[in-house]
Amino acid sequence: MEKKSILKKTTKTVTDSSEQILNQLKNGFSKIGDIGTTTKNKFIDYVKDVFEVLPLIENAGFKTNRLIVGISVPPSIEIHFNRFKELSPEETEKLLELYADRKMFKLIFKALKMSNEFQGKLSSDTLVFSETCIEISIPPKVSIKYLNKDISNLTKIEAEFD
Repeated sequence: MEKKSILKKTTKTVTDSSEQILNQLKNGFSKIGDIGTTTKNKFIDYVKDVFEVLPLIENAGFKTNRLIVGISVPPSIEIHFNRFKELSPEETEKLLELYADRKMFKLIFKALKMSNEFQGKLSSDTLVFSETCIEISIPPKVSIKYLNKDISNLTKIEAEFD
């Protein structure tokens, strides 16, 4: 009898939790659907601004691997980069002066520079640096991503055969 009671309570807890999660999802999706035209247009302009600075970021030595637009509350833009060349301090200053009026460039470039400083101080015997991810949202977030060396080597070998 006791096992049936525990099973019944567990089933009820799981069912209640599932219903609560579904209600939260419904509320979240309705909030996304209720975003006004002005807000949508501002976000679209924001994303376009990011698209426009990506070639400038590439001039600074960072290639965009992928870009993910999160249509959520708050909306987000997630950009994955890898560095393919190192700039001298003089080159860095020139770029910052050249694009001084581009807020999005400064935001992304400074985050990438900070990430490189962290990444340069972190090492592992089993993991290898993969890419830097910048999430432009509230709050913003910078992630340094690593892959297992075995997986990284396997990916390189597969690419050579393609």
